Amino acid sequence: MITAFAENLAHFVHGAAFMFFVSTSARLYPLRNRDNMMRILFVSMIFIAFLELKDICFLIPGVWADSYVSDLVMGVDMLYVPVMALFMFEVISPGWVRKWRAVGLLMPSVVLLLVYAFYPVEIMFKAMIVYAVVFGCLVLAIVFLASSRYDNYIRNNFSQLEGVSVSWVRRVILALFVCLALWAILMWKASWWGDALFYGVSIVIWMLIYHFSLKHAVVVSPGTLKIFPLREKPVQPDDLPPESYSPFVNKLQTCMEEKQLFLNSRLTLGDVAVAIGTNRTYLSDYLNRHLHTSFYEYVNRYRVQMARGLLISEERRSLAEIAERCGFNSLSTFNRAFLREVGQTPAKYVKNYRTE
Repeated sequence: MITAFAENLAHFVHGAAFMFFVSTSARLYPLRNRDNMMRILFVSMIFIAFLELKDICFLIPGVWADSYVSDLVMGVDMLYVPVMALFMFEVISPGWVRKWRAVGLLMPSVVLLLVYAFYPVEIMFKAMIVYAVVFGCLVLAIVFLASSRYDNYIRNNFSQLEGVSVSWVRRVILALFVCLALWAILMWKASWWGDALFYGVSIVIWMLIYHFSLKHAVVVSPGTLKIFPLREKPVQPDDLPPESYSPFVNKLQTCMEEKQLFLNSRLTLGDVAVAIGTNRTYLSDYLNRHLHTSFYEYVNRYRVQMARGLLISEERRSLAEIAERCGFNSLSTFNRAFLREVGQTPAKYVKNYRTE
């Protein structure tokens, strides 16, 4: 009876997964031309829906009994890994995915599958599984490291992280690793309970990916996927003497304190560099090496400083109104920045001030 329940549960979750990917593909259809990331996500959802649909072959009498056919059907799932890789690579390095690169990532899996189809020996089936697992782990490691590099670029060039940061990718990567491990286990030893868990985890993971992708704004970051990224800069920061910054240091302070450039919620490093008459390289180097801060932290420090005054002098304003007035684009960003700079939340700061 338990076995029957597990089988029914696996079929139910499997059907739910298929419907999820089909419905999500339909929702992504109008958005597929927004950018290359959404186009790849749209195609990925259709392909994964196909992977779910092809498992209907196991309902055909005799398929389970024929190890060659069943292994071949399950082996098609190996293509899930390069498809996942293409989407993740495009997220952390916009514009990286091209047709020839997509073919290059997919080709080894396709070749292994075709070799097994014409040369069905156990060693080839195991080779497919090992390749998929090793390649998947390598992709997850690259994406995890490259996403940190991408976010470092964002922090040094933008004053807001929401919608452009890829910190969500690192959380998804951990879940994808679990999904990959489950897939590998099921390929070695099939289990109805395992199938139900795998399909359930897949739904949750891609639901999160869909959710974050809708909010994500593509920002081109040069060299994200390069293991040894080239420094495309006119000068080497190590060679810049301190006196090189003196012409714009006072202008920078004036623009931030008197002109209050930080009130622009979309302020970028390039905007400030133009305002003070220098280039992004000199300004970024000054912030990183001499002030030991990122552009994001530098700008938000001014915003928090202004907010501290408003929290005390304008008690009738809500936290959201004060956050917007100081240049923050969301209350959550305001709370995080305030906590980092002051050591307490805005609400607690006001409460302590009134108590004192």
